[in-house]
Amino acid sequence: MDMNNTRLKELLDKYLDGTATEVEISEVDNWYRSFENDPAFTAQFSPEQRAALEQLIFLRISRQVDAAEPRVSYRSVRWWAAAAAVALLITAGAFFLIRKQPVQPGKTIASVTEQTTKKGIKKISLPDSSIVWLNIDSKIRYEEAKGREIWLDGEAYFEVAPKQGAPFLVHAGTLNINVLGTSFNIDAYTPDAKVTVTVASGKVAIGNDQRSHTTLAANQQAIYHAAKDQLETNNIAAADISAWTQGQLIFKKALFRDIAQKLERRYDVRILFASEQIANSLLTARFDANVPFKNVLGMLCDIYGFSYRQTPGKNEYLVYKKSQPNK
Repeated sequence: MDMNNTRLKELLDKYLDGTATEVEISEVDNWYRSFENDPAFTAQFSPEQRAALEQLIFLRISRQVDAAEPRVSYRSVRWWAAAAAVALLITAGAFFLIRKQPVQPGKTIASVTEQTTKKGIKKISLPDSSIVWLNIDSKIRYEEAKGREIWLDGEAYFEVAPKQGAPFLVHAGTLNINVLGTSFNIDAYTPDAKVTVTVASGKVAIGNDQRSHTTLAANQQAIYHAAKDQLETNNIAAADISAWTQGQLIFKKALFRDIAQKLERRYDVRILFASEQIANSLLTARFDANVPFKNVLGMLCDIYGFSYRQTPGKNEYLVYKKSQPNK
């Protein structure tokens, strides 16, 4: 494909800004298929542009491997799937592709599964020195030898160790989150409904097979609504989102129903609402670690003059208006 440096730089900058269309991303994709004939073509790119190109190519390759074979904890690797995997290496002068050696048929690749219960969060050190904080009732899986491709169920906060030529990829539901070195939070407790990605530092690229990739910078958040295949982006204080790693609970203009879901996981309770109006109330509050559940729920109810009662013999609580009958 004939593409000059100016055009490719323009496309990479649009990708970094999150304004590139699917057609424009396809231009880069088509160029990739023929660029091996001129490996020094990217020598004039900035580090950010080379990083964007690496993200695009890595996400394309990961989709090919995903389509070739589902992953399990201990899986056989077909030689043709392994041959499709590519290790990316960026040097100061040029951009190179180093192809992996085919894996022998029948050979297994060990993976590690880490998970938490409702009793607490967990700090995990990955093989590449990246750190993962795993929230209550969550699970991650990664390849034992490398640890830079993660499958997440639940919520986790990542502090990714930069490693040139080795992007860090997280799968959460149908969403792929790709970074080179950054810190970010992913809430994927209900991936069939929504996945929330919040960036604390650096940049991440998120997308899937159905949509073009969107780039998020520090203090930006994206909420992916799976059923509608819609992506909502907002500016946000990322430190508030990751406060759970220190045991804190911080809510800013959050729906009472969403707050209830977090409280249910932390305290192993069930919260019901007497009406949709109560469930959709917007609340702002902050709680330190180890505050008893009834204190938290009571203070939240006091904001709007609500009350609550516990079902006898159960960890189940009904929130209602004080003027309503206590049924």
